[in-house]
Amino acid sequence: MMEFREIQPAEAPLLSALSDAVGWNNAPAECRLLTETPSMRAIFAVVDGEIAGSAGMVTYEPELLVFINLVIVKSEFRHRGIATRMIEHILDRYRGFRTFKLHATPEGGKVYEKLGFATRRTISFFTADRPDFGMAPDPAVAIRPLRREELPECVARDRNCFGAERRALLEFNYREHPELALAAEGGRGFILGRRWKKYRHLSCLEADGLATATALTARAAALDASQTLSIITYDSQCEFQQVLRQAGFAKVRDMIDMELGEPGFPPPAGYFAIYGGDMG
Repeated sequence: MMEFREIQPAEAPLLSALSDAVGWNNAPAECRLLTETPSMRAIFAVVDGEIAGSAGMVTYEPELLVFINLVIVKSEFRHRGIATRMIEHILDRYRGFRTFKLHATPEGGKVYEKLGFATRRTISFFTADRPDFGMAPDPAVAIRPLRREELPECVARDRNCFGAERRALLEFNYREHPELALAAEGGRGFILGRRWKKYRHLSCLEADGLATATALTARAAALDASQTLSIITYDSQCEFQQVLRQAGFAKVRDMIDMELGEPGFPPPAGYFAIYGGDMG
């Protein structure tokens, strides 16, 4: 017998442990965010009383977008259609929304294709241990720590990149990791950071051009060398991906941006790196 139940805040470590088990990088605080924020939800699939898998969802604006994330099935429960059942549950729950969106591996995408999801664009996941950008900083691009009072401006900029307001997510990120948040002087761009066991993730890079994006990434990469770095970019950012490769980043995973329903907001040129494959 299978049932679905909402994950409670106290169970966030269980959700994070599921993420760890499949090699993802979701800290307990991020998992708790999914259970505490009004626009977010997470569920466990329970089979015969045992947690078999999970799925999360973030809703944006009245019936605009549902971003599906953290779709995980324990190894011993795979090939039973559990992931499909969880997605069907979400689609039914939010049937009035215009667009459903998720990021998947090409292999995982086969499951979602059967439910009607279509690939809109491709994404690449890069990592590096000690990247070397090998260049003098561009004197025209001044990089400094992001200030708390600048968050509203970042939220507005991010809305133009993502297509919906992510205030709760960006404010959460800044509370958790203010030391990883940088800005380009003059409102030219910003970058955030995340960290858990596996990676320090260079997150949500938005800039007015390649030079600014490169300067922000180089400074963010140099903040510390205690963890492997990761960054995820749309393949349309081919020039920026070349900069990453020259600095020592290697592509380790292909990903696909999938949607069901009306086509969502296409990422503009200024969106150089996504927040994360798990959160959009």
